[in-house]
Amino acid sequence: MLSFPEGHQPRYNDFSIRAISDETLREGGERAPFGADDSRKLRLIEAVTGAGVTDIDVGSGITEAAFVRNVLDAKYLMGRIPEQTEFSFNLTLKTWEPLCEQLERNIPREYLKEMYVSIGMIEIDSENKLFERVAERLRSIGVGRLRSSLLNAFSGTVDEDKYAHLNDQIERCRQQGISLVRINDSVGTLLPDATAILAANLVHDNPDFNFYLHGHNDRGIGTANSLVSVFHGFQMIEGGVAGVGNRAGLAELESIATVFAERNITVDAAELDIEKLSAAARLSEEVFLATPDPYRAVSGFLVENENAGIVNVPDYLGVSRPVDYFLNRIGLFPVYIKQILAEAGADPVMLKDDELIQQIYVRLAEQMDELYQQKRVEYDRLAAQIKAFYADMVRLNDVQTTALEVIRERADRATVVGV
Repeated sequence: MLSFPEGHQPRYNDFSIRAISDETLREGGERAPFGADDSRKLRLIEAVTGAGVTDIDVGSGITEAAFVRNVLDAKYLMGRIPEQTEFSFNLTLKTWEPLCEQLERNIPREYLKEMYVSIGMIEIDSENKLFERVAERLRSIGVGRLRSSLLNAFSGTVDEDKYAHLNDQIERCRQQGISLVRINDSVGTLLPDATAILAANLVHDNPDFNFYLHGHNDRGIGTANSLVSVFHGFQMIEGGVAGVGNRAGLAELESIATVFAERNITVDAAELDIEKLSAAARLSEEVFLATPDPYRAVSGFLVENENAGIVNVPDYLGVSRPVDYFLNRIGLFPVYIKQILAEAGADPVMLKDDELIQQIYVRLAEQMDELYQQKRVEYDRLAAQIKAFYADMVRLNDVQTTALEVIRERADRATVVGV
């Protein structure tokens, strides 16, 4: 197995990285079963860039090139997007031909020279140098900057053979003048210890490159892996607001920004605004028709609600924060009723009336029990509606059904013409 380079020293605080790369638009569009309209997507870009994120991966579909044109117009002609923002468009060696055509058709050369195109799956048809030919084609239509996205199905560790294969791909990038490379944990199977060793070695062996990790959250550790990657030398970090991304999502940018603020880790490109990132995270749910997550770390709309009863550990430990308090059945105790009333300035004589406190306790308990029964019914109805909402996705079988419909329609038309 791979091990740390000799003399490697991690960094955990008081350092800076080059930039944050946002995948919300691209991966959000790929994950959204019903898509999203361009006006809302542009609002989301404005929200994310307004929070200090300056590297935006904006799309990968056939129709997205036209959207990119609108985004760049919003930046250059309308001033709606910060000047330092950079945009990247994704294509792979399976999809490059129609996407190159769309880029050339929809985006002026003066825009193409300012944006990145990221090339993925570069190992495809390597014997015929397809990657090199596609890079040349992109430059011929005016694309000014290229980066590469290296797909990997890592296991919990990184062995020397996989690492050597990865470096072979990096060398091909080097030969094309590409020095900005995203390392994909494509199915979310990396573990933090392996991420640390991988990042340390890549930076040590390729000092002329800038790396960042595409950390999927399939095991719930995408954010941890992304943080570990910069602790061990990667120069950029990537994720999505609300952790938006395929399957279980990516690293959560608002959580990353919170850790950065606590560790005095700065971003050269721009200062991050955690509140604005959290607002962008909540907006992303609206844009991509995702069910709002009230308890998501940092940006969930109920995450700052704290139980004021016995389970209120943060206050007991002296680390209370400005939150909105609530009570529920498990946190309802007469002693806490008395404390809450005392802190509200109640008459000390009243507070000594144990019978009164007990009556208040019983009344609140009855109210909570009734509220639970009401909310139980409402929740069951909402849950059924949400499941039904997501049931109407276009599935692979629909491709076959649609193909059959088109074939039949063509046959019917041919029969009519023949008659």
